[in-house]
Amino acid sequence: MRRLRAYGERDRHIETGALVLVTFLGLLYYVLTSDALSASHTSQQIASSVYVPEILVALFRSAAALLSFYTLAAICLDEEGGTSLPVFYESRERGEVNMLGVHRLVPFTVWSFIAFGVYFALAALSSWVHVLGGEVTGLLLAAIPVMFAVACGTALLVSVVVTHYLVPSNFSKGFDVSHYFAREELVMHNYNVIILGVELVLMGMDISLGMVAFPVLFGIAYVGFANAYAVFGGGIYLYDFLDPRLSGGPLIHVMLLLAIAGLFCIVVAVDALADWNVLAGAVAVGIAVYSIVRFRRPSEH
Repeated sequence: MRRLRAYGERDRHIETGALVLVTFLGLLYYVLTSDALSASHTSQQIASSVYVPEILVALFRSAAALLSFYTLAAICLDEEGGTSLPVFYESRERGEVNMLGVHRLVPFTVWSFIAFGVYFALAALSSWVHVLGGEVTGLLLAAIPVMFAVACGTALLVSVVVTHYLVPSNFSKGFDVSHYFAREELVMHNYNVIILGVELVLMGMDISLGMVAFPVLFGIAYVGFANAYAVFGGGIYLYDFLDPRLSGGPLIHVMLLLAIAGLFCIVVAVDALADWNVLAGAVAVGIAVYSIVRFRRPSEH
């Protein structure tokens, strides 16, 4: 893996970009020519739960949406900023930077949490419409499952990468990892999967394997943004492995997109298990979440 994340005699950005572009076009073609965007849920399925009263569903989803928007506002308005350990585009060296304001919205963690907030905002809207006697129709009915797929697939990737790669890797290199355990950070890469797990088990949102295209497309969109930000904006790659010039750039990007797809498949499997037996689904969610969250610094073990 170390060899893949090193710079070779020749930059591999052309191969990496071509591979990502072909993947993007293929998935886009699939989405546009299949029924992936068609509404597959009824208003009742989207807005309510067979286990929880409708008003509690609406309140839970509203609270999750507010948590997202409050957290995003808090990190942008934080005058102390947030410490990151990026790779600088020009020097290709790693170092610490303090990010402030809207630059705090650059990490994939934040992008995933934005998707989390959008999903719960739309889901809360549908629940309140249902509570007030209305029906959820049209674009909203189709968009909610799509955003749930994006939120789940990306949230799992964020938690896995932070817990099992970024924290131990940076700690082993002597970098300060305390920023990963700040309150807002814990919300975005720990509490997010806990809340989504509750939503998956109790709210009955069905997802299918065919929806795997959406979180992968979201990941590709972020890859494009990360490169544009490095070249034309902030001059850094927040994640060293996203630099397409690396010797293993093409393979790393394929692995990351496959990771999103694989993690989403786990969500689909757990969703199917919860549909079969809610207690079995709850146990599976509990085990999965426990394995990917981390609340204590490495030095505390």
